[in-house]
Amino acid sequence: MLGTIGRGLRLTSFLRGEMVTVTAQPEANVVLTPPPVATVSVALCTFNGAPWLPDFLTSLRDQRLLPDELIVQDDGSTDDTLAILAAFAETSPFPVSVEVNPERLGSTSNFEQALLRTTGAFVALADQDDIWYPEKLERLIGVLVEDPILTLTFSDADLIDPAGHPLGRRLWGQRGIRRVLVTQQIVAGSQFAQRALTTGCTMVGRRRAVEAALPFPESLNDPVAPMRHDRWMSLVAAAVGTVRSMPEPLLGFRVHPDQQTGVLTTPELARRLLGAAAAATRPPTPEARAGHLARAEQIDNAADRADRFGDFDEADALRRVAQHHRCRADLGRTVPQRVRTVWQELAARSYDSSLLGAGSVAADLVRALRPGPDLARP
Repeated sequence: MLGTIGRGLRLTSFLRGEMVTVTAQPEANVVLTPPPVATVSVALCTFNGAPWLPDFLTSLRDQRLLPDELIVQDDGSTDDTLAILAAFAETSPFPVSVEVNPERLGSTSNFEQALLRTTGAFVALADQDDIWYPEKLERLIGVLVEDPILTLTFSDADLIDPAGHPLGRRLWGQRGIRRVLVTQQIVAGSQFAQRALTTGCTMVGRRRAVEAALPFPESLNDPVAPMRHDRWMSLVAAAVGTVRSMPEPLLGFRVHPDQQTGVLTTPELARRLLGAAAAATRPPTPEARAGHLARAEQIDNAADRADRFGDFDEADALRRVAQHHRCRADLGRTVPQRVRTVWQELAARSYDSSLLGAGSVAADLVRALRPGPDLARP
């Protein structure tokens, strides 16, 4: 295939232990050989991960089912992360391709760039600080192969401390989502719209889910209510197909102070819940209203992807969740109007059925019964 490379393009990648660099001359005509299409891609995002990265890379090399490519998107590391990746690529049994962002993007946009570079029929997301069990890729991809209807599957994880020692707890249990994911292993898009249920490092998606999720909408970066890449991916995967949870732990999820995303310890969780309860007794703020409107826009964006892929019923279900957020953003001007809105949303089962959902009902009722106008309205 004949193509043109623009001025000054420098392309560097690590392929089966060799670092290949091509510098193009201005408007040079070159023969481009299409890269081989991978069956399994691992998308890894890194940022100053030197303390943890060797453990992860070792666990990836020890997989019973090896990936066909490792796509690494680095967000401007200033430690030894890139050197560790280069050393790993020298002996890696699969191709390793590393790209460094010219400026910091943050985790969500960084994963978007990594996903755009993957070619696999199945794509696994990876964090730099975890330890995968040898059967992880084999089990998750095996489930997708056995059931072509599935677009994404995700597992539970064991929590480990900074040194890699087991903490004796599971990720789902710590996040308070184990019951819902064990009793209902097929997870609907509306459930992902109501609350975050997945963690990216536990997921493997089919190419259809990746293509439906890309490119990420700007609404994910809302300053008041951002939506992370893993919640967006699972939300869209359920909107255009079927998502299944797997209760078995397939990795060690490292808990440490430097991680970009993690889980709350029991005392931290208690403080967070007490803070939310205290906030419910105070007058509503414009920020709370803006958060609901931002979430509504994000869910509408997912509904648009469902429409694009022909999943019209799922799109309608997501738009009902988006409308619920708009109702919560504007309960009404008077006490009777606000109480009626909360009752209607409760009767329609629009609130999440978890304890968090019960807390939302209580907060909205306190807000509805507060005398005077709704202070969250502009």
